[in-house]
Amino acid sequence: MTAIRPALRPALSAVLLMAAAAPASAQTPPDALTWMVLNEINSVYFDRTEPFNRPPLVSRVPDGVIRPVDVSHDGKPDWLIDYTDSGLMYCGTGGCLRTLYVSHGDDYLMAFDEQTHTFDLTTRGGETVIEVEVHHVFCGPAGDSCAFAWTWDAGLEQLVERPTAAGQTLLTNDGGFPPVAERPGSRPAVDGLPEELAAVWRESRLTCPSQDHDGFRTHRPTFKSVPDLNGDGLRDWLVRKPDPCAASPEDTVQPVGFSVWLTGPEGGLSEAWASAPDHWAMIDIATTPARLVSNPACGYEPACPNRRLRWDPGSSTFVSVD
Repeated sequence: MTAIRPALRPALSAVLLMAAAAPASAQTPPDALTWMVLNEINSVYFDRTEPFNRPPLVSRVPDGVIRPVDVSHDGKPDWLIDYTDSGLMYCGTGGCLRTLYVSHGDDYLMAFDEQTHTFDLTTRGGETVIEVEVHHVFCGPAGDSCAFAWTWDAGLEQLVERPTAAGQTLLTNDGGFPPVAERPGSRPAVDGLPEELAAVWRESRLTCPSQDHDGFRTHRPTFKSVPDLNGDGLRDWLVRKPDPCAASPEDTVQPVGFSVWLTGPEGGLSEAWASAPDHWAMIDIATTPARLVSNPACGYEPACPNRRLRWDPGSSTFVSVD
């Protein structure tokens, strides 16, 4: 059997803030993470029909794959799994997979799980900031630098957006780059949605004919939690329902637009604004509250007639920024 090729190794300039003051025992990775990584490495060769045709079991995680970092500042180490040197094919044109678990009492929360070209931890403005560079497709044309940044919010128990080290405040890619990707076989997306959006998830799916072996494909809406857009201090949501079914596989359809759902004082959600068809969301966090940008399909070029919007409490809607 042919062994897995070594993973691609793009330049990595990770500045990791180690919890150096913690005792040595606290710097030993949790057994659960060690088991997970070893299982991922060894299961690559699993074949029930040929259980003896495999290399020896790997019993030690390669150096540098599981690292202690300090993101939550709660006195306990957080853990970054960097698959660059794992030997697994978790790398490609989008970089290598990085997975971050942040301490949460006696447990851990997955805070990041995406492919990135770089993954840096720095201190900026008194905060520990995670800064990543990702594939240009999330920002613009080939060759463009594409970066996003976050810090840990203990109250929300998630990463929240920050300007990049270069001062970039515009969250492209329909409202930003998701720190945790939706993966097949993981917890259904509906389980992590507020009740109102869970109803949209259930009611808005479309089943369209396709050339797949089943002859159809199910399309579901997508959701993204975004910074506060109306000034109440609560995070809001962007929703994009599925595009209509094409008459035939050769036909194209006009993409639908997106809608903005605002969080109310009691935590309930309601749809507050909808874009024109074939528009894509951008969020500018240069101001508080953040500004909404409705981006036509012409892309991110300066000539593209983006519509910048702010929330107007008097009319309870988004209005154009002069």
